[in-house]
Amino acid sequence: MKKLLLLAMILLLTACGNDGNGSDTPDDETQEPTEESSEMASDEGGATEASEIVEEAEAAWGDTVSYEARQTSTISSSEGQYAVRTITTRGEQNEIKVEVDDGRQIQTHYIVDGEHFIYQEGNIEAQDQSLGLEGSTYGDLLTQLEPLSEGAVSEQDEGYEIRYEISSREDTIPFFDDEVESAIQDVGVFNGLVTVQFNEEYQYVGAELTLTVGSDQEEINITSNISMDRIGEIDLIEKPKEM
Repeated sequence: MKKLLLLAMILLLTACGNDGNGSDTPDDETQEPTEESSEMASDEGGATEASEIVEEAEAAWGDTVSYEARQTSTISSSEGQYAVRTITTRGEQNEIKVEVDDGRQIQTHYIVDGEHFIYQEGNIEAQDQSLGLEGSTYGDLLTQLEPLSEGAVSEQDEGYEIRYEISSREDTIPFFDDEVESAIQDVGVFNGLVTVQFNEEYQYVGAELTLTVGSDQEEINITSNISMDRIGEIDLIEKPKEM
C-alpha cells in the first residue's frame, strides 16, 4: 500500500501540478481573441472541437506569464485520507510563490532569480538547490492541456468545458513524462475524469480531476480542484521583509 500511495502522490503532482516544459520568458503583449478566430472555433455554428478550444487559448493567452492558482487535492484509501491545499502565485518577474498547507503545517516556498527559500513560522531558510522556473508561466500551463484535445466539449453559460475520460493506463500517458510512465506499468486500474473550464475569452480558469488507481485488492482515489485567477495581472509576488 505504501508503494501505491507514493505512486498516487506522483500522479497527482504530475497531472495537476505546475511542472512542465516551456519557456519562462515574459511578454507584456497579451493577444485578445479576434473575431476571425472566434468564428473559426465555432465552425460556423457547428460543434466545437476540444482541439479548437486549446488552440484558441494558446493563441490568445500563450504569451501570458502571471496568475494565481488555488488547488485542493485529496488522496483517499482504506488506510485514511490525505489532503493538501496549495496557492501558487506566479509574477511577471522571475519569481514564484507556493504556499503549501497539508493540515499539519504551512510552508511557503519562494523561487526568486533561481534561488529557493522556505518560509515557515516566521523564519526563512535558504535552500541549497537552485531551481529554475521553466514550465511555470500561464502560457506553459496551456501547452500542458494539449492532451485534452481528444476530449469532448460542452458549452457553458460563460464559456466552455472539456471533459477527458480516463478508462485505462494508456489514457493517462499523454500527461506524464517517461519516468512516471515507467512507474505506472504495473498498475492495473485507472479510471477517472479530467474536466477543464475556459471562459468566453478562452482563458483557462479551472480544472477538476478524479482518478482511481490500483488493483482489485487495493485502490486509491485521487481528487483535485484548481481555480485560476489574476491572469496576467501580477507584477511582483509578495515576499517576507527578510528576503
